[in-house]
Amino acid sequence: MEPSGLVTTSEYIPKREALLVKIDMSDYLIDYYLHRKDHAPDTLPAHDEQLKTLIACFAIHLSARTARETHAWTAHVADSLPYSLFVTGDTGEIDASGIAKGFLVGHVLTENIRLPETHSLHAQVSNRGKTYNSMVQCDTPEITAMVTQFYAQSKGYPIRLLLSKTSDTALGLVALPEYDADWCASVDIEELASSTTVEKSFMRTCQFRFECDCSPDKLLPFFRSMDVDSLEELYGEDTELHISCPRCGKQFSVNRSEVAN
Repeated sequence: MEPSGLVTTSEYIPKREALLVKIDMSDYLIDYYLHRKDHAPDTLPAHDEQLKTLIACFAIHLSARTARETHAWTAHVADSLPYSLFVTGDTGEIDASGIAKGFLVGHVLTENIRLPETHSLHAQVSNRGKTYNSMVQCDTPEITAMVTQFYAQSKGYPIRLLLSKTSDTALGLVALPEYDADWCASVDIEELASSTTVEKSFMRTCQFRFECDCSPDKLLPFFRSMDVDSLEELYGEDTELHISCPRCGKQFSVNRSEVAN
């Protein structure tokens, strides 16, 4: 069976200590567009392009990480009408043949966004019950540049990103500890991807589905834990609340009768 979803293939380059990651978003974008059409039809084209670019960069990032980690990035853009881009996902378990099946979902947030002083990228990673956070300020709203600055400032090693202008594919070169700095900075990534002379070792193939597990049922315990006064303030005269999932934009309602104490 052919891989489905957003597919990444990573290869280790010995002596240079780097990972080459190839991604194909074409199948994934079918589900992405259908979901956005149903749940975020008013997204501006420019914001949509920013989100797709962030998803591509995030997929490369996830493909270079270990299994059983859940990551999330939030890119804050200090525009005259500020907005944020959110992505989250994981690779899932990696089987003996090097195949991993995970999820990757994202959303554009435009409501109740405070004007930040500068562009920034916030990252969170959860692994075995522990959560780590980091943040870097960026001097540009251009997504690949923000991710490049995040790697340089937060991780201390470089990443290079190359998104195709004619197809739904991308390439990433992720440096590893003890990487060859001169080579990583100067190598032609496209030539590297097609080269049959450079030694490369297959690492894994990751298949990311566009999927979010949000539901009203997941919120009910939170609402039921609130006292009567807090619920009164929240609902007012309304009988139901309309909530938008920050992970994927899906909207659903929570009826007051379902959370009444």
